Amino acid sequence: MKLVSTTMTGNNEDVIGDAIASVVDWVDAVVVVDTGVTDRSLEVARAVAKEKYVERKFAWIDDFAAARNFALQAAYEAGGDWAVMVDTDETIDRCGEDVRAALENAKVGHFMIFHESRIYVQPRFFRLPVPGRFDGPTHEAYPAASFGYETFQRCVFRDKPKNEEQLRVKFERDVRVLRAHTAKHPDQPRWFYYLGDALQNLGQRKEAIETFEACAALRGWNEESAWACYRAAESWCVLGDFVRAVDACAAGLARHSGVAELAWLAAFASYRGGKMQDAVWWARTSIALGCFRGCGAQVLRISFRNPMALWEGPYDVLRFALRNLGDAAGADEAERLFAEAAKARAASAG
Repeated sequence: MKLVSTTMTGNNEDVIGDAIASVVDWVDAVVVVDTGVTDRSLEVARAVAKEKYVERKFAWIDDFAAARNFALQAAYEAGGDWAVMVDTDETIDRCGEDVRAALENAKVGHFMIFHESRIYVQPRFFRLPVPGRFDGPTHEAYPAASFGYETFQRCVFRDKPKNEEQLRVKFERDVRVLRAHTAKHPDQPRWFYYLGDALQNLGQRKEAIETFEACAALRGWNEESAWACYRAAESWCVLGDFVRAVDACAAGLARHSGVAELAWLAAFASYRGGKMQDAVWWARTSIALGCFRGCGAQVLRISFRNPMALWEGPYDVLRFALRNLGDAAGADEAERLFAEAAKARAASAG
């Protein structure tokens, strides 16, 4: 079996070395795709990869999916049986997992790995030649679920934090690209979700809400649709409209009734809006759906998580709401369970 890593790069001389160093010892070839490098990125990559280095050029067309599809084809043409993708601002840590053995014995064509936060997974290992293609100019998607995949339980990827200016540039680029893309594809909810995400991160709350609502209205993938409602509710909370925040959470639960975070955010919004009894009921609903003394582990979810809300968050709201209602004993018990749930979350992550 030949395992080939792929890394697309522009001017990333400060980070590409770490990305390639994280995989070079356990892959057989390192494909680096030059999307328009004018700095020392290729020199740095070549120095780390040494004899495993393979360079290909791709003329950048403002489309990450096109570049990823090119990279996977390049890995196949380099003789790869499997490809592993590592971005220039990422590193992959196997954490003791025997990745090569798993690939050699795999019955599926794709493997997901968790982000180190364990909040979401991404497809990172691909049997070659790939049966599908990435789609989308940014926040590109690959239909691994359509072809079958497994998820490594220990292997994770880490991304290097961006500074404020780098984030601003990224979000402004996403807004520019996704405004054009949603205009061309008004029936595809994914791109409305990520346009809303970029707008919210730029502080453009009202437009973000409208965009998240457009995503939810299309009723695509239920988890994404529900989370679009969650994100809209976040912005309503920031804007101080707690009634609309609760309404957005309720709309999200109508799309995916197992998302505990929606009930938690409704509890928080109710508390902030002065509706203490509503806050109590929403918090108890969230507890029932969550991961601490609830059925959260049984809810099938792929992505979009708020770990705090799945564990101790409901008790946080509950302890304050009950105390406001004069239930000191109930508030004390919620305080105790808040601490226990926080410890349980830490233990589950470690």
